[in-house]
This record gives sequence, C-alpha cells and structure tokens, in this order.
Amino acid sequence: MFAHACTLSLALPFLFGAAGAISVDIGSADSIKSAAKTLAGAIVDSYNDLPKGSPIGMFEDPYFWWESGAMWSGLVEYSHLTGDSQFDAVVAKALWAQTGDGDFLPPNQTKSEGNGDQSVWALAALTAAENGFTKPEAGAWVDLAKNVFEDQALRWDETTCGGGLRWQIFTFNTGYTYKDSISTGNFFLLSARLAQFTGNKTYSEWADKSFKWLQDVKLLTDEYAVFDGTDSTTKCSSVNHIQWTYPFGVLAEGAAVMYNLTNGDDTWKTAVSGFASHVEVFQENNTSVLTEVACEKNNKCDIDQKAFKGLAARSFARAAISAPFVADQFQKILKVSAKAAVEGCSGDAKDVKCGAKWYFESSNEDAISIEDGGLGEVLGALEVVQALLYPQAKAISTGNSTTENTPSPTASGTGAPSGTGSAAQVSGTSAADKMNAAWSSVAFAGLLAILA
Repeated sequence: MFAHACTLSLALPFLFGAAGAISVDIGSADSIKSAAKTLAGAIVDSYNDLPKGSPIGMFEDPYFWWESGAMWSGLVEYSHLTGDSQFDAVVAKALWAQTGDGDFLPPNQTKSEGNGDQSVWALAALTAAENGFTKPEAGAWVDLAKNVFEDQALRWDETTCGGGLRWQIFTFNTGYTYKDSISTGNFFLLSARLAQFTGNKTYSEWADKSFKWLQDVKLLTDEYAVFDGTDSTTKCSSVNHIQWTYPFGVLAEGAAVMYNLTNGDDTWKTAVSGFASHVEVFQENNTSVLTEVACEKNNKCDIDQKAFKGLAARSFARAAISAPFVADQFQKILKVSAKAAVEGCSGDAKDVKCGAKWYFESSNEDAISIEDGGLGEVLGALEVVQALLYPQAKAISTGNSTTENTPSPTASGTGAPSGTGSAAQVSGTSAADKMNAAWSSVAFAGLLAILA
C-alpha cells in the first residue's frame, strides 16, 4: 500500500481547480461516512452498469475473481460501520451468487481458482455472519465459511514442507508447487475468526498450526516480516522475499484475534506487538502513510496489487479492536492514510476516480475510474476511510447461542491437530463473548481518538 498529506487543507483542491475532488475531515464521523458513501456508491453503480448478461456477483476482465469477493466484503463492512443499508440487497445477492455448492467453488471459476481466492470469499461470508447481514436465500452465511474451512483443511499438504496450503488448488494450474503466505495466511485468519465466532477450539488449533507453519518455513520471520512464498520443489528451502501489505495485514489481524481469544497469551501479544512495529516497512519515508513498497515507486503495481493497501487497512482496524494495546499505532496509520487516499479521489457516482499513491501530493493526477481498471484504487480508498469507523461500531454478532450456527468442523487433512472430528465446545465464557467485550470497551475510547 507524506506527512504533507496530513496537513492538506480541505479547501486546497478548490484552490487548484480540481473539480469534484473528494475531501474528508477525519475529526468528523459524518464526514467520514459521507466520503465512504461516495466511494461505496461508485463501486455499486459501476457493478450495476455492467453489460446485460454479465455474471452475477463479479466484475470480469481486467479484474480477477478474488477481488470481487474482497469488494463485497468491504461493502458488507460499509453497511455495518455506517448504518447505511441502501446497498445491502445488491451485495447479498452478489455474494450469494458465487457460492457454488456452498463452498465458493462456482463452475465459472473452478478451473482457475486458487486457495487464496476461495478464502477471500469465505472471509466475506464470515464477515456477513459476524455483522448479521441480510441473506437473500435460506441458509447461514457462517456455513459457507465453515465449508471452505473444511475444504482447505483437507488440502493441508504435509507431503512437502511439513504442511501449508498451495497457491493453486489443481495440479494443472501454473503455481501449484508454490506455497504462498496469503493462502495459508487467509486460512489462519479464517480459522481464528471461526474460533471467535463459534467458540469451537478446533478452529483455534488450526489457527495455531497454520501460524506456526509460516514461522517454520520462514515466510514469517522473528522480526514479523511476511514474505510472499516458497516452492515445494525445493522443499521450501528458498523464500521469495517480496513483502506485501495484504498478507501482512491478514496475519496481524489473525494474531490479534488469537490474542483476544487466549486472554492475552504472551505468544500472541508478542506477535501483535511485532506486527505493529514492523508495519513501518510500509510507511513512506518514516511517515504513517501506507505505501506498497514492492511496486509503487517503480510503477509496477498490477491490478491485484493496487487493492492490497486497502485490505491491509481493514485488517489493521480490526486488529486494533481485538488487541487495544496497539490501537494507537494502527489508528495513526489509518488517519493519515485515509485523508491522503480520499483526497486523491474525485468525481461522483460511477465516475469516481482514485489514485494509487497515497503518499504523493498530487495522487489524483494518476487517478483512474473502475471502468478503466481502477477498482483497486477506489476500493482501497473506501477501506481505509471506513476503517476509521471501527472503534465506534456496534459489536459483531456471534453464533454461539443459535442453532443454525452450531459449529461442526470435521475436516482432518493430512496434519490435523488433535480435536479434529466432532465439535469441541468451549466451556465457560465464550471466545465470542470476549470479543464483544473488546468491541464495547474500545468503542468510546476509540471514538475519542478519532476525534482527537
């Protein structure tokens, strides 16, 4: 995913004649919601304007399928964070349309879909469950997330490198031998959040297992750098050392959830602290504005990579709720990045354009619309600005007291942790209850921090 962006006057765009520039006062919840509404509306308007006969639930070329899943997840969060439900029916129908047989392996994607792609959609469904989001049909959002967990636990591959998930699901796809941080990272986050939502410790055991594997193969270092991947053909002896904001944010969020679930266990506290420190790698010139260091400066970021910073911002905001002791560090990043990102956007409706380089004073000069390939830029701006609303949002829902969300993990995989099989209910105070307490306790303090 410069300090000068933080002090930019709200009137400045008009002085330079930037017609229709979007601005935000990060000290005003109403202003934040207004900016988020403009950006969310641009995404939905662009989707609704797709040619007749386009597949329901996704943008096509030049966008990849996973990004549509990330987009719907962001719009589910938009509804929860702002209270604006005007897009809910469209979002619910779109998200449900890509479920396939209940595990996000739809016929239009099965030949090319990877593990990281599938888990993006599973996390979107879990977000819908957590937020009590509307359902277009009978069934439970959380069941979709659990089904994907089952799929991926069965794919856990201990025949090479001692475990982990491959990038690709099918042997005939290029990249099948690659074991990447986002595939196992998303599985880690899915497991942690399912443990949080259901209170079932089988999921938390899988979260422990997947996090440890990332450490064992050095995709996650002692300094909490997160590297892109490694290859099973070399027995994972060599590592691709590129660092991206997206998998970094995913692991930071998952570690924070596990910190919360374990009542502040030292292992997870150390991990969360490590991520909060290492995030400076993604800050331009030691400022707090997020940058995608691997590709922004040389203008090499592709369609996928331009969405990464926004997804990282979402994870940082959620991490701050689960582990309030790092809230100040992440909120500082989110505040200055949100202002810089939004002020690199202009226009309205489907014509909104956003820039990719938030640190750049004139980032709106390279701004691009969704129609022209700028979904990642617009989604990124939406994610980082609405991330400021997490501290004041209502607590997430849980499935512990409902029959439709009763956990029943059964996948064993080749390296199943003990406890896999029948559901293992957690006695006493549920993990989800602890999470709700975290949301409630941080809400007031967080709102004051935003308004500071």
